[in-house]
Amino acid sequence: MTHELLLRWRARTEIQAAIDHYARVGHDEALVEALDPLLGAISTMPNRFPAVHGGVRRGLVRRYPYAVFFRVRTTELRVVVLAVLPQRFDPATWPAR
Repeated sequence: MTHELLLRWRARTEIQAAIDHYARVGHDEALVEALDPLLGAISTMPNRFPAVHGGVRRGLVRRYPYAVFFRVRTTELRVVVLAVLPQRFDPATWPAR
């Protein structure tokens, strides 16, 4: 069963910043090609990804050091992408974000 995928404004901004960063070295399209399957997997099977803080789950982008943080709203069949952050991001600061 596929869930509706909603990207928060902050997540959209972070995705664009990552694309802009990798555009400088010509890898922007490759980043998008790596991100799209992950977002598709999150939409179809969100519970396969580990919970990292409370109800927040994390999926890792292949070949690129980014993580997608999201919540699953099972009653609404929605997945809300909260953030797309570099993996060097300190997870201890997540609740304050």
